[in-house]
Amino acid sequence: MIRLVGVELQRLRARRIVALALVASALIAGFALFTVNQQALQLERARSGADAAFQEQLQWWEENGERELASCRQSQEDERRLSGDASVDFGCEQMGPPTPEQMYGAMPSLAGQYDELLLVLAYPFLLLALLVGSTHVAAEFTHRTMGSWLTFVPRRGVVFAAKVVAAAIVALPVTGVGVTLVLLGVPAVFRWHGIDGGGTADQWVVLAWAVARIMALGALAGALGAAAGFLVRHSAVVVGVLVGYLAVVEGILGASLPQTSRYLLGRNIQGFVENGTRWTVYADCWGPTGECREVVERLSFAQSATTLVAVVLLVVGLALWRFLRADVD
Repeated sequence: MIRLVGVELQRLRARRIVALALVASALIAGFALFTVNQQALQLERARSGADAAFQEQLQWWEENGERELASCRQSQEDERRLSGDASVDFGCEQMGPPTPEQMYGAMPSLAGQYDELLLVLAYPFLLLALLVGSTHVAAEFTHRTMGSWLTFVPRRGVVFAAKVVAAAIVALPVTGVGVTLVLLGVPAVFRWHGIDGGGTADQWVVLAWAVARIMALGALAGALGAAAGFLVRHSAVVVGVLVGYLAVVEGILGASLPQTSRYLLGRNIQGFVENGTRWTVYADCWGPTGECREVVERLSFAQSATTLVAVVLLVVGLALWRFLRADVD
């Protein structure tokens, strides 16, 4: 079994899809670092007075700010007098000259930047891992080489396990390249622009565990892709099913029925990466008062892990059942 996995890894290394996935992972991480650098650069230019758009906003406030503030206070007093409610507050005292952070967003801490980027980038990294696994197996059926391979190793269960395990192993560098570039690139951007990222020892421990969970998800995605390749036997079908799921289930169903989001893969991936997650939904919006009720939903790490592993095991089980029973050609 170990030797067969080694052979599969050698065959995977020779496939162009692996090199393309590694390049794509690096490009995705590079684009994310570019956006971080652009935000830091815009803030730096705005603070130094070199940003034309920010200077226009600042000049407008200097010319019209006092008048706008007086108008707001007058409208607030009029509303208080008409309603008889002295607590009416239009937020006039919060008005003031614009700041670079209001215009371009404040730079988070180093740990906060990692949290934002890694959660968002986990999804494309997992997609690449899944595509590598599915393409590797589906190509065997497309080019009708699976039958020839079984003549050398006439044990379908062992061949199946070797290909799934090899896909999971190869998914690790595909995911790891992008994650490593983010881990190294963010502090480089912060240092280049003189930003103090801060961060405590506890935050770095949390980050390390988040990276480990993303890598584990990458391995699961690779195994899932390989199993899906055995199940449908064509990488285009795997992509089509994935796109359909994202559009119909995650997009339409998740938006129209927010209470079902805890059962969707996207939310469970978030819960797994974040070691549990929470989000807010709005209920009873059609009541007599017309006001929505905020409901905080929570999803534990254990439930997320159970859901994701169950999905992978289901697909792997179905794929193995078909591979053992169906004709490979």
